[in-house]
Formats: sequence, C-alpha cells, structure tokens
Amino acid sequence: MPTTLRIALLAGLLALISNFAVIGFIYLRTHDEAVSEMRQQVVEQDKVLSDVYRSGGQPALLDAVQDTISYADPQSIVAILDARGRERSGNLGGLSEARLGEGYHSTFVRLRGQTTPRRAAVVMRRLSDGQWLISGRIAGEGLAFKQTLESSLIVALALAMLLGLACGVILANYVGSRVGSIVAVARRISRHDLTRRVPVSGGGDAFDRLGQQINAMLDRISGLMEELRMLTDSLAHDLRSPVSRLRSAAHSAAETNDPAEQEELLGSVIRQADALMRILTTVLEISRSEALTGRKQFTWFDLGELAAELSEMYEPLAEEAGVTVEYYRPDRRAPLYGHRQLLAQAISNLIENAVRYGSAGGEIQIEVKPDGNMTRIDVADRGPGIPTELRGEALRRFGRLDSSRSKEGAGLGLALAAAIAHLHDGELVLEDNSPGLRIALELPLRPNGDEDSRAS
Repeated sequence: MPTTLRIALLAGLLALISNFAVIGFIYLRTHDEAVSEMRQQVVEQDKVLSDVYRSGGQPALLDAVQDTISYADPQSIVAILDARGRERSGNLGGLSEARLGEGYHSTFVRLRGQTTPRRAAVVMRRLSDGQWLISGRIAGEGLAFKQTLESSLIVALALAMLLGLACGVILANYVGSRVGSIVAVARRISRHDLTRRVPVSGGGDAFDRLGQQINAMLDRISGLMEELRMLTDSLAHDLRSPVSRLRSAAHSAAETNDPAEQEELLGSVIRQADALMRILTTVLEISRSEALTGRKQFTWFDLGELAAELSEMYEPLAEEAGVTVEYYRPDRRAPLYGHRQLLAQAISNLIENAVRYGSAGGEIQIEVKPDGNMTRIDVADRGPGIPTELRGEALRRFGRLDSSRSKEGAGLGLALAAAIAHLHDGELVLEDNSPGLRIALELPLRPNGDEDSRAS
C-alpha cells in the first residue's frame, strides 16, 4: 500500500474516532439530562396528585385528574385504575409493556383515542382503597430529539470520515513532497554529487530541522573530502623529497666501492627511513584521534605532574637552543581523564615548536591551569608568533608557514595536537603572547558521555 494512501487512511480514521468520541459524549450528556428532567417532572406530578388524594380523598383526586386532562399539556398522562387495571378515570388507553407495580417506569402507553403506543415515563402508586394512580408524560420530544441526534451523528461521522481522508491526502502530499526533496538530494549524493542541499522553508518545523542537520552533515562530509584531498596532495608532496633522497642515498650506497662512504650512505638511508616512519606514524595518530578510537585507553592522571616531567625532559634541548624553560606548577592537583601518552606527545610537540620557532625570545613558559570542569595547559614563547590570518594554515596537516622549508619537520605537530584535543572533546587555541605565541590545550575534566570516567 502506498505511503500516501496509508497516511490518508490513518488521518481519516483518527478524525472518525475523535468526532465519534465528541458527538457520543454530547449525545450521552444530552440524553441523560433529558431523561433526568422528564423523571423529575413525572415525580413532581405524582407527588401533587398524591397530596390531593391524602387531603381530599377520592372526590378531590377525581377532580384533579379531570383538571389535569383539561388544562395540562397533551403530553401529560393521568389515570385512576381499579384493582384489576381497568380505567375508571383519565386519558390512559392502555399499558403496552409494564405491569402494575409501585414506582417509576419507562414503558410504552396508548392514550385514549389513539392507536399507536408511545414511549412514556410513568409513576404508579397504589392508593389506600386498592386502586392505582398513574401519572406521567409522553417522551415524544425526547424521542424525536434522540432520533434527530442519532441521524445527525451518522451524517457527522460520514462527513468526518470524508474530511479526514481529504486532510490525510493533503498531509500525505505535503509530507511526500518534503520527504521527496530529501530523497532527491540523497539520490544525488549516491551519484557522488555533494553539491546539492536539502531545501529549507524557514518555518522551523521538523522537516526544516532534519534538512538543516542533513545539510550540516553534508557540509562536514564535503569538508572532510576536501581535507582528504588536500592531505593526499600534501602527503604526496612532502614525501616526494625524503623518498627521493632515500632512493638517491640507496643508489649511491649500492654503486660505491668505498666501505666508509657506503656506511655513511647507509646511515643516511636509515635516517631518511626513520623520518618517513615518523611522518606516517603521526598521520596515523591524527586519523585515530579524529576517529575517537583511543578513548578505550583513557585513565585518570595528574596533568600537572605530566607537564612537569616534560618540562624537565626538554630543558637540555632548550639550553642548546639558548632558551630557558619556566614551568609554573599549579597550586592544586590537576586531575584529568584522558590518554596520557597522546597528551604527552601533544605537549611535547608544542614545546618543540616553541624551542624551534621561539628560541629568539630566550624564554618558554609552561603553565597548567585547572578551573572547575576545565583544565588548560599553556605553552608560550617570545618569538615572532603567527599572524591571525595564518593560524588556520598552521593547524592544517602539512601546513607550513615557512615556504622555503628551511626548518625541519613535516608540518604535522600542531595538527596532531589539535586532533588529540578533539579526542578529549577539547580545543587547541592559538593566541598572541605580546610578543610571541601562546598555544593552549583546553581540555574538559572528562569527555562528554564517557560512562567509564563517571564510574571512576
């Protein structure tokens, strides 16, 4: 069954049920009120006649019966029957269903001079002399109202069904058109066209929110595809030179007959191979960090102690470059739930960059700042810094601000640090140090949604 037809039938059924419930409720309440009002009138009429009988006896009751027949409305019933049920006075022609018995009854009666029984509400009361006093009212108005309401109910239900189906068709067409636009975009995506986007009406409904999420997802996919293309180009470009040097050194080592020169060339081959391995390992670590595959190795540790260890380890390298490393220990512990080894590598990259590019300033500052649910570690230098407009390029994989490539490195240090920050739901921030550059890792105490960290 087509989706449009199913939606139309469902809408019609819901409209039918809701209208049936409303009209049924109105019918029951109206019917109950009509019956209650009629019963009250009948009981009051019986009470009046009974009081007349108690005060004036049989003659007074007969006069009251005649007065009721003469002056009351045609719907009134009043009669006096003997002990065997034969009429002595009144307008009752006969009882169709009920037997004589005390109390209130709903039955069919026939008035004198009429041949058709009619629904009525009567009260039967046995008098002291053995006779029966019957008083009541014909339910003609109530019955007519009931019949009218029932017929109206049938018409209303039929109209509700038709209107529900019509609304269902309109709704189904609307839903179908909105879903169709999404399907059209998905079809183009399956044909490798990522330029199309889901149209958004701007009304803010569920389809707009879905479209916005799909468009955001497509923007992210397009960005990742562009990053992948750039990564592939950069990787090919940056590996061409070391591979060429590796090939040249290996070729030279194979052709030379001098053992000393051959040993030196083979050492160069090993160094070039190690450099390639470092580049490939770093790229792999970036990919793993961005895919959040390292969270299974998260543990609790003190970030301040880790920063202190790394600061002490890099002091000799900094002294050789003519720069001092100052570590500012926090005034309290800085616990963090994360990947200790990767964070150590990220901080090491930041320190190495500061030593390589900021050594002219003569000072490198390292500081850990725990603040509630966030922890920040700063590595600041007094070097030339990075202009604001070039900071995005500095964070890109293989991003090199030194176009001459005079500095060693593949341009992966900051990209790896940013990926490790992403692994921890954090962020790598580049700021001015006036002068110099301040790079900060802003990390939450524990990643969002990590159940293991909560258990700790």
